[in-house]
Amino acid sequence: MRPKFKEAFIHLARMAEDSLYKSSSVFEMYGLDFVMDKDTNLWFIECNPSPQLIGTTQKKTDFIIKLITDLFEIQYAYLRSRMKRVYGLIRNMQDREFMGQDVNYPELRREFDILNTNRLEPEFSISNSNSFSLILDKNLDGEKAYFGHLSKECID
Repeated sequence: MRPKFKEAFIHLARMAEDSLYKSSSVFEMYGLDFVMDKDTNLWFIECNPSPQLIGTTQKKTDFIIKLITDLFEIQYAYLRSRMKRVYGLIRNMQDREFMGQDVNYPELRREFDILNTNRLEPEFSISNSNSFSLILDKNLDGEKAYFGHLSKECID
């Protein structure tokens, strides 16, 4: 079932991506509700922009704690990666100014925009115990962005 859920989520994300706030410094959690028919086909019912995270049983409470802990681990790794790149750019700019070199601010702005994207530096990787899996990476081109979860005709 996991491949079906991943494929369904990617299709939903692609349909809604133009209306989502895009900033590499924020994230939002959504709750997606599906129903499965007798042939194990998934049908999307609704999307909750603020899913209720209340543990009604101990098992659900443990699940929610793991979910939020893993989510923070991912967000923190991306934040640390981005800050490493941005601090490097600032140090580079300061070194140029200190050495009396001209600083091309429009070029630095373009470089900043590239560095300020969501991608992980190797030293800030996500632990193997994290329950999330990357299923879509818009930093990659074409089919690579979907890690084999979509057929080629869905991507073109």
